[in-house]
Order: sequence, then C-alpha cells, then structure tokens
Amino acid sequence: MNHTIPVSKSQRLQRAALICLAVLLAVNALVVGVTYLLYPGYVDTGEPNIVALAWRLLDGHAVYVPIDDETRITNLYGPYLYLIHAFALWAFGGLVAVGKAPGVLAMAVAIFATFWAARKLGVRAAALAVAGLAVIIILNLPMTVWDRPEAFMLMATALALTLMPTNAGTSGVAVRVFGLGCLIGFAMGLKVFAAVYFLPFGLLLLANDGFKAAVVSVLVAVTIVTVPFLTPYFDFTDMVGLIEVMSRKPDGDTSLSKLFRYAAYLLVPALVLIGIGWRHMDAATRRNVLILEIATAVGIVLVFYPAQKPGAGYYYLVPFAPLSFVLAAMGLKAALSASNATSGWVAIALIVLLALPAVPIEKRFFRNLDWQTANGVADEINAINQAYAGRTIEIGIGHGYDSYRTTYQRTRLVFAGHPYTLDTSIVIDTTAWGVMLNDATLAMMARCNTDIWLIPTGERPYDWLGYYGVDVYGQAFRDTFHSAYEKIESRTYFDIYGCRSLGGS
Repeated sequence: MNHTIPVSKSQRLQRAALICLAVLLAVNALVVGVTYLLYPGYVDTGEPNIVALAWRLLDGHAVYVPIDDETRITNLYGPYLYLIHAFALWAFGGLVAVGKAPGVLAMAVAIFATFWAARKLGVRAAALAVAGLAVIIILNLPMTVWDRPEAFMLMATALALTLMPTNAGTSGVAVRVFGLGCLIGFAMGLKVFAAVYFLPFGLLLLANDGFKAAVVSVLVAVTIVTVPFLTPYFDFTDMVGLIEVMSRKPDGDTSLSKLFRYAAYLLVPALVLIGIGWRHMDAATRRNVLILEIATAVGIVLVFYPAQKPGAGYYYLVPFAPLSFVLAAMGLKAALSASNATSGWVAIALIVLLALPAVPIEKRFFRNLDWQTANGVADEINAINQAYAGRTIEIGIGHGYDSYRTTYQRTRLVFAGHPYTLDTSIVIDTTAWGVMLNDATLAMMARCNTDIWLIPTGERPYDWLGYYGVDVYGQAFRDTFHSAYEKIESRTYFDIYGCRSLGGS
C-alpha cells in the first residue's frame, strides 16, 4: 500500500499539470488569434493581396492574370485560399477583420481537431497533444494566424488525424478514403506541394486499407484540385506561367540550421515518448506508429527544399505538428498503460522546454502590433476616400522600409470599390526573378488609369530596393509616374499624388 500511494499522487499531479498546460497554452494561442483579428492592420505584405483578390473575385474578376499583363497583382497560391476568403467576405462584408478571420478560425479548428483525434488516448495524452500543438503555433507566429496558406494546411492535417484508424481494419474505410482525398485536394489547392504533408496518412491508408483505397483517395484529391480550374476565375495556364517565374528563385535563403532546429521541435518529443512506450504497444500500434513517424521524418526532409527558398521559411514545417504530437501522445499512452510514472514528467518537461523559446516570439509579435499607427492609417485612408469622392485611389510605395507597413491597409480602398492594379508585394517577387514591369504597365500609369496614388509621406515615390536588393519599380516607371502625377497634398501618413491631366485634385 505504501508503495502505491506516491505513484497515485504522482499520476494525479501529472494529470493536473498536463491539463493545466494544455488549457493555458490553447487559450493563449486563441487569445493571440483573436487579438490579431481585432488589430486594424496586417503584419505581412502578402496578406492584403489575398484579401483584395478574394474581394475582386466576388465581382467576377479572375484571380490569375497573365504574367505579361499590365497589372501586377497575382500571387502564387491555389484557388481554395481565395475561395475561402471570398466566402467570408461575401457572408460578412468587406472588412479587414473579416479578411483575417478565416486564418484565425483555421488555427482554432486545428487545435480542436487535434484534441478530438487524441481524446481516446486518455486525458494526459490528449492534453500533451493539444499543449504541443499550441506551443508550435506560438513558435511560428505570425504565420499560424495570418490569412496565407499555412494556417489552412495546419487545419487540414489536423482534420486528417480524425480519420486515422487506431488499428488495421475496415471500419469507416469509406469515410477515411473520401475524407482524406478531400483534405489532400484542398491542401494542394492551397499550395501545389502540400500533398507531402499527407505522406504519413497516405502510407497508413495504403497499409491498413489497401491499394484500391489509396487509389480512390488519390482520384478524389485530383478531382478536388481540378474543380476550381473549370471556372473562368482560375486560369490554369496563367497559374503555370507564374509557377515558372517563381521556380527561378535561388536556393539557400533560410539557414538549414534553423530548419533542423524547428524539425527537432516536431520530431524529438515524439521520438522520446515513443521510445519510452514502444515495448508496451501492441503489434498493430507499433506498425502504425512506425509508418507514421518514418513518413513524417521523410516528409519534413522533403519540405526542406521549398522551405529554404527566398520568401519561405521554417514555418513550412508547421502542418506536420498535429500528427507529430499525436504520435507523442500515443507513446505517452503506451508508457502510462504500463504504469511508467516517469513518462508523464518527461512529457511535461518537453512541453516546458518547447514553451521557453516561444515566450520571446510571442512578446515580439505583440510588440509589432502598432495599434496607434494602424488606427491612424485606417482613419486617414477613410478620410481621403471621403475627401476625394468620385476619384479612383490606390496606395503605392515610397523609398523607406519602415513606411512600407503603412501601405498594407490597401484593402480598405479595394473594399470601397477602387481599382487594384499594382501590388508591391507581387512586384517585389516578379522583378526579383526577372519579370520587369512592361510597356503595358508604363502605359497604364501614363494614362492615369488610377486618378490618385497615396505615397508614404515625405518619401520618393517608388524609389525602393526590395527585400532581395533589386530596384523594384525601376527608373522608367518612376519617370512615367512623375510625368503623369503631381503631389497635391500631404497628410500624416500619406502624400497624395493626383493625375496631372485631371488638374491634380
């Protein structure tokens, strides 16, 4: 009796600690997401582009335009990213918060789906899975709460967990086959290489449900990917042209050491706890765990290549997180079933060690939310829109890096019905990889396609070296702009340039 009492107390303490960690970390991640939802601006230059294209989709505009088009607004993301945001904007209206809501919701769904998939492993194991995912979300801020593909691919892999069989068998095969196919197709409709995130699930499906099931799942995925391209809004040829341009990106922008470190965040907890619980697993569970863990490691290595490209990063590994921590939970469950009291403390220690580097990342995220400036920019854009009613307005760029952030709120003008012809976030990439602004673009500026351009106050219009050290717009564009436009007013955040042929104002 005396020997079992401390073990029981230890288990109760472990259970309470893991539950507390899971609740605190999950709530913290959700609070971060909601805070960003309420923030009136954006933290990344690519976010408003997605929202603007989705809003235009509601008016029947194609998302993908030819690479030699006079406009430069198309980003290399799949159709489903734009369809998700278009639906939200259609349902709730053109607001900055609505444009960000799908990404935050996807993060929340990922947390809940991970819990749902792990709940049958026991309270402590499920708590571990949720806590681990919540930490990874914070470690990868802001990528896990923004509106770009990563949050949605994270959601897709977490949902795939709910289809995973605990043992080989035929129960629920149809749901698993079609559900997995839909999720793979959806993810590939966000980014074309996203199928690699489902390599573990695909191999498990093949091992447990057979070759025919795997083939059907692939066919479903291909169908889901194809459907948007049957509409006039997503031209496959134009998308391929953009893919060809982006394939010119050189290698080696993100250090391999950082990629290995973030891969370790995903792999080490699972390996440690599987190692502890391995001999207590039955044969079927061992086989499933082995398939999933090896395939996850292989998938992570495969993602290293796109992740180290310029403009990419370690956050490309995030979609592996739900499975990685459910595997860790499976190891913990096996160890606990054999009354291994140490395993619970190991799990707690792993979560705490992961949480330590997440603290400064979260603090930096909140510091970067400049509420005063974001609100000021929003108010000024709205005031200019009212002052120049009847004129078409867009936001351009100056010569400074700090001021570039004030241009992120260009969606406010798009929501108000203004044109959307040049997005610096796109021009940065296309000019860096050799597709310069063409004569059609210069002609568009010369004829004042847009009446008024807003340029950060006190700055030289379009005189900017992008993040890749390339003159983004070029001297010919600047000469054309100055020939067509003149500064007519200065405000706190923007100089207002009006078309000369219209008499400025």
